[in-house]
Amino acid sequence: MRPTRLVAALAVALAVLTTPGTASAATITQPFAADSGDACRYGSTDGTLGWRYGTVSPLPVFAVDVKGQLTDRPLPNDLTIVCFDDGYYSTATFIAYAGSVEVARKTSAANNNRVTFEFTLSGNSTTPSINRVVIQVCRSPINTLPPSYCGKAVEYRAPPTA
Repeated sequence: MRPTRLVAALAVALAVLTTPGTASAATITQPFAADSGDACRYGSTDGTLGWRYGTVSPLPVFAVDVKGQLTDRPLPNDLTIVCFDDGYYSTATFIAYAGSVEVARKTSAANNNRVTFEFTLSGNSTTPSINRVVIQVCRSPINTLPPSYCGKAVEYRAPPTA
């Protein structure tokens, strides 16, 4: 390729990349935490929500990347045992909403352990923008019939972009 053609091609590429009005998708990361609500905090989860924004205005959230861990006590190597094994396991439920409509749901479970998770909550092409994620940690018995119990549901709203 001749040097003049190379320079012209680079100039066109640079103009396309820097043209006003072309937006690129952005991700805003936000920490989260929720627990089972009991005095011992047998079940707890924490991590980050990565709100993935689209490129059209107003910027819609088309997906939320969830990365974190769920802990159910007592842990096998926990030297400061405060919580004795109660025969329950913990689940963390993550629900994405567009307005009042549930568009995605994922669950992680642990029993006397710490598990890590990484997944994406997303709707389909007809789903409106995700505007909030609700996280709740519940505990259920392993060998007997419920009652199960849950901690307070914690709501995280999509961060503003401006």
